[in-house]
Amino acid sequence: MKRKATALVLATIILLTSLTISVSAFYFDFQDFETDRLVYEVGETIDMVARVIADFSDEGWCFVSFAVVTDLGPSFADEYFITSSPAVRYLNSSYTILPNHTSPDITGVQSFVLFSVEIFDTVFQSAGNNIEITINRGHLTAIPLSSLSVQYGQNTSLSLKIASVLNSDIVYVNEFVNLNVEDSNSQTVLNKNVTTTSEGMLHLNWSDSFGSPGFYNLTVSSDGNEDFLPFTDSFQVTVLPATSNLTIVSLPVSVYCMSPDGEYNEQALMVVEHTDLESNTIDDSTVEWTALFGSGILTNLGNGQYSTMIPFNTSPGSYQINLTAINSQYQPAKTSTLVNVLANQIMFTPTQPYWNVTKGENVTIEFVIESYLDWNQSIQLQFTDETLEFIQVIDIQPQVSSFLTIPIYHSVSVGLHTVDISSVNEFYQFSTIFQINLVVTGIMNGNVSSIVAFYNENFKFDLEILDDNNQTVSFVDIALFCDYNITPFAIITNANSTTTQSVSLPAWISSSIHNITLVISKSYFKTISCSISTRVWIRTTITIVITNNK
Repeated sequence: MKRKATALVLATIILLTSLTISVSAFYFDFQDFETDRLVYEVGETIDMVARVIADFSDEGWCFVSFAVVTDLGPSFADEYFITSSPAVRYLNSSYTILPNHTSPDITGVQSFVLFSVEIFDTVFQSAGNNIEITINRGHLTAIPLSSLSVQYGQNTSLSLKIASVLNSDIVYVNEFVNLNVEDSNSQTVLNKNVTTTSEGMLHLNWSDSFGSPGFYNLTVSSDGNEDFLPFTDSFQVTVLPATSNLTIVSLPVSVYCMSPDGEYNEQALMVVEHTDLESNTIDDSTVEWTALFGSGILTNLGNGQYSTMIPFNTSPGSYQINLTAINSQYQPAKTSTLVNVLANQIMFTPTQPYWNVTKGENVTIEFVIESYLDWNQSIQLQFTDETLEFIQVIDIQPQVSSFLTIPIYHSVSVGLHTVDISSVNEFYQFSTIFQINLVVTGIMNGNVSSIVAFYNENFKFDLEILDDNNQTVSFVDIALFCDYNITPFAIITNANSTTTQSVSLPAWISSSIHNITLVISKSYFKTISCSISTRVWIRTTITIVITNNK
């Protein structure tokens, strides 16, 4: 609602001995003053605004003030100076109605909101207005400060604050409040008056004597006072069953998995105990276990203990067993534990530590696989060398001799191969890492050709050595024998077979035709022999003397 107030402007001209004092020009206009409403209640805030134009010189000043006067006298003042401006100035203030500033009682009370402005710039002027308002008693509400869910068997204090509906900081101080508690059958289990504190607080101590777990209706009411109206608020209080403990008494930390076909599985005995918070046993509960692979109900043994046999019909892994105890007098009790499900442990035992095989042939490895659990089923194993040059997968029967035949193709490299053994099926696992050492021997083919041999000097020859893939075998060891001698007359180590070789001839090899045998060897290759017939020449020196006979 807009209201226009008539401004009262007083102009005073000061005369001294009939002399006129000159004044500086300024402009002043008090336009209006209003509040946001005319009827309020305790706890509400009055918002005030005034519109003024005050344009004056630097030597002048303008003072404004807002005030509220209630039935108990002045309650509020907001005063300050404003600066000069030729534009309309909107001046704002607000005041919250406090219960110690007024006593509206039943009929309410009349109060006044005042505004005044004073301006001086050689000439003094002032203006103002007041607005009559009505203040009624305020509305109250109860604000829970704690959870309204309590646990049976534990004494709990419910805290509430009684405050203005419009402003929770304005509280109901040192007043009587009635607390009434009814059960789900509308039977009163508590009715008492309490006094709020200086902070408007009240406390209700909830005990087991109010009744068993369930829902209760709490009514908070008061007759009010000269500042606040009577009020009634209702809340639902939930009384939860008491808590309890569910403890695992016994359960293996690990068991073995089922067989791959599911025909065999391990069963583990589990025993749990259900007790209250004072360690008293609870004998009439229903206890259930659940896991990813199944669920079941435990058998009641009495004295708070329950048991079952859990069949672990599952693959290897780590599984969580969840347990829940249900009892009408208690909240559900839960617990859980982890059980490691292990693969069937197997062991590999070879009949010898390593095997030799020549490229292009097959090698048969004999071994025995022993399993911890006798499932009477075949086991699929994979044999792989470290460079993946061959992979063999076979099915074997545990506890008996088994044979693995590996064809060594010409593409397989020569040397030591470490063969790893692993189970293809996750239901089996080797207890330790097992390996087979397999030595693959290569084949060499050699061609030798003589270049020249001189008595007591040297023997030069060319040598070509190829493997079974017609690839050059570069570096070899060579022992040279002459005729039927069993002792070599020369040895060459790490000889490059792609270059011409030269060895010294001992003096006992005469100049004639001899059979030279080369025994050629290299690691991881079969040793071969090459023979060549060569003539040993005697190097002679011919000296021609030419004389001049006259």
